[in-house]
Amino acid sequence: MARSRVARSARPPGSVGATQRGSVTVEFALGLPSVVLVLALALSAIAWTLDVQAAQRGANEAARAAVVEPDAGAVAVAVAVGERVAGMGIVTISRTADFVTACVAGRRVPWPAYERCAAARSMP
Repeated sequence: MARSRVARSARPPGSVGATQRGSVTVEFALGLPSVVLVLALALSAIAWTLDVQAAQRGANEAARAAVVEPDAGAVAVAVAVGERVAGMGIVTISRTADFVTACVAGRRVPWPAYERCAAARSMP
């Protein structure tokens, strides 16, 4: 009698493996949205962190610009410098006797608002 070369399953029909056909596809279909959501949240958090760092750089530059020229026109220049460096947000400048404080406030939609300030001292 000639043997058939057709591969046969080691499991008999009706065993446990036969009833779980397609389970990998279902697990993939259920798991993929979770992975995409976590990835989207991670990328959004990175973007928020970069915005906060840009706001800090903008506040630093605005404070430096306001210290260099202490007249009223320099405040507008300092605000413009802060907005240009930060790329977004609201820049405010306040003065005391020796210090200039520049603050940049902003918000990225799904994350909390932030405000970063920098102070510069005017040397006589």
